[in-house]
Amino acid sequence: MDYLTLKKHITDLSEKINDKPIVIRAYDRYNRSIFIRLKTINKTEDLCICLDSPNQGLWLSKQCNEFDKNSLIVRSLNRLIINSRLVDISLAGNESEGQFDRVVKLHFISIDEYFGHRNDYYIICEFTGRISDVFLCNSDFKILDRISRTSNNLVGDSYRLPDSYRLLNPNNIEDKDLFDVFSAPKNEWINKIGYLSPFMTKEIIFRTAIIGDSIENRIKIFKEIIKENSNLDIFLYKVNGKVQTISSYKLNHIIDSDTEKIEELNFKTVNEAMNYVEDNLTPKRLEQEKTRVISQLNKSLKLKKQLLKEQLELKKQYEDSDKYQNIGNLITANLYRLKSGDKLLEAEDWVTNKIVKIELDPSKTPSANAKKYFNLYKKSKRGIIEVDKRISSLNSDIKWFEEQIWLAENAEIETWLQIDENTKTNRFNKNKENSKKNQSSKNIKIQIKAYLEENNCKYYVGHNAKQNDQITFKLGKKGDIWFHANDVPGAHILLKKIEGDITKENILTGARLAALNSYAKNSSKVAVDYTDVSNVKRIPNGGLGQVSYTNQHTILVNLTPIDTSNKT
Repeated sequence: MDYLTLKKHITDLSEKINDKPIVIRAYDRYNRSIFIRLKTINKTEDLCICLDSPNQGLWLSKQCNEFDKNSLIVRSLNRLIINSRLVDISLAGNESEGQFDRVVKLHFISIDEYFGHRNDYYIICEFTGRISDVFLCNSDFKILDRISRTSNNLVGDSYRLPDSYRLLNPNNIEDKDLFDVFSAPKNEWINKIGYLSPFMTKEIIFRTAIIGDSIENRIKIFKEIIKENSNLDIFLYKVNGKVQTISSYKLNHIIDSDTEKIEELNFKTVNEAMNYVEDNLTPKRLEQEKTRVISQLNKSLKLKKQLLKEQLELKKQYEDSDKYQNIGNLITANLYRLKSGDKLLEAEDWVTNKIVKIELDPSKTPSANAKKYFNLYKKSKRGIIEVDKRISSLNSDIKWFEEQIWLAENAEIETWLQIDENTKTNRFNKNKENSKKNQSSKNIKIQIKAYLEENNCKYYVGHNAKQNDQITFKLGKKGDIWFHANDVPGAHILLKKIEGDITKENILTGARLAALNSYAKNSSKVAVDYTDVSNVKRIPNGGLGQVSYTNQHTILVNLTPIDTSNKT
């Protein structure tokens, strides 16, 4: 949206936060966007801030799905502005000083609960097209954190508005100055006067072409458009199904285009239009992101399989280690026949009772040649042990990636994004301390509801690796039963008994859920492992949700429909 539309939007938003809502928490969203949960006496809303087109901007929305990725700026926001009040939303520039930048300033005030000290923080949002960013600043406008890295404002510096021309203020401009502006070439108008945007420039050109392109008519149309900004209607334009722009005035040059499919939608506020864009674009955007994540996981899986193939080939080489020991023994037994400089030894092999030819290094003594083969034998033995470790680790990694791909392919749109974050585990992180911190569930907020409740039991289903980890290691307590389909990708299932003892029927229901939420869900019979959740352990340095378990029992599940009428 252009500056004039943004100005109207910010005026509307300022009225909506008159009661100074309290910040509950900040969350990450997809791509370069975050939202801040605000609570008033009557309701809870999310203030969405997005840097990516076509819904670049900020708007108030109903509660969004929480994708807690814990980016740096979100962690900073949650550390500094939780329980603060949002007291003001305004444009950051000063029109009287010729600043007409699409930059919005959010002002938060928090009071220290122990000492009563006041702390002021600002979020500066630059909605400037491709070069956009969000900054968290203190009371002196020193930048504490930021989302992107696209501007010259660096962390630690004092924030300054983007470099731009000092523009004439349309609110108090004289006609002779307007005449000078619109007598200049059309591509220079935007650099001379505030409110003008590429869309407004095109609209002025379009309308003056109808009534006559003169300087006077250009001025007249410019003033008309500014007056239209006070109208109640907000216009959203879609070209060939894609959102083109949101405008507080009519864009006839888009409507009258005959070469493309045009849609004009009307809304009461910019906020409604922004929510429409979000509701219509988010599923498509998240599906695209989902495809990207699955592609990345498949690439990683392919790499792991290639590494496994190489290790298996190396193991075959090492498995011939006994022949090196046998050759060393043959050389040692025939030392009396050899002398320095010999290139070949012919001797009877005690294993096959055949004459074998053994090549020798003439630069070494016979004893040194024997020692060389004994060393190769020892190296091969050590190599087999190391290769077996690598093969075991790679098999575990491959199984984990296959499970992530399956989870991603079957994830609901609300939960898939967390799978993207789950790929960023210590298997990709060289800093082990950071990896352990990332993998720890200590700071994870449990928000998983029981999938099924019946017979005094609650059954929890993990739809991604993060939820699997939560269910198993945060919700699960000794005495709870943990389920997973045997040797195939699938969800972690947790059975918690509210009262009484766990029965065979309870076990069967949990096993069915594990089977139905697994790669083998289309099979007629599925083997499911189950054990006390205390027997399930994280795999050291493994991916989130990657576990090993002991003392399990296996049940063969015949997949017949189960009653989910009590599903919550």
